[in-house]
Amino acid sequence: MKVIRSYKGKGEKELQAFIQPGTSHYKLQYDGGGELPAELSGFYTSLSLVDNAVLTYLGQHKELNEADKAKEKYLKKQAKLNGTEE
Repeated sequence: MKVIRSYKGKGEKELQAFIQPGTSHYKLQYDGGGELPAELSGFYTSLSLVDNAVLTYLGQHKELNEADKAKEKYLKKQAKLNGTEE
């Protein structure tokens, strides 16, 4: 199976787009295997649709990671102010 395009997010496994054998549809997989998130599973009819799906997913995932870091920073600050710092 020939990889048409690959995508790499920070701290993410590499996503690979390929043409599903026997069809003209694109599909995604993780390099080395693994289960894809629901929003990336399925078939795509063009590379632009693959690009949009992957970039949207990576953008949302990045926002979630940044939100988690901000929450962790806030909780550490609160613990320090309350004297319950570990």
